[in-house]
Amino acid sequence: MADRRAHRRYRAGDGAYAALSPDSSKVGPIVDISMDGLCFRYIVHADQPKEPVETHIYVGDNGFYLEKMPYETVEDVEIDNPSSLSTIIMRQRRVRFVGLSTNQKAQLKYFIAHRTSEQADLRVR
Repeated sequence: MADRRAHRRYRAGDGAYAALSPDSSKVGPIVDISMDGLCFRYIVHADQPKEPVETHIYVGDNGFYLEKMPYETVEDVEIDNPSSLSTIIMRQRRVRFVGLSTNQKAQLKYFIAHRTSEQADLRVR
């Protein structure tokens, strides 16, 4: 199956997280990131609203922070918990950046160049 993405995805470094605003109730480690969007995982909390109210995504790691990145959700799915004894529900969300300013694009490019490792394996989901 051919990959339809316009930009390569890269593995985010340890400590790189994404958080959805305005209340940041969905926060978790970034799986991969590109100039088009990113994928991250988060724990579902019992008190989270059922309907999404988020309008922006925040991306950061040790000493670097991108804020108010407008996005649209591409996919949000429950993922298997590696521990069969745990009752924690994990989800994975893929988002596409939309309407980024020139400055946001430059900051994202810097983040990818300086805060990521090798290209993500497209076969891994």
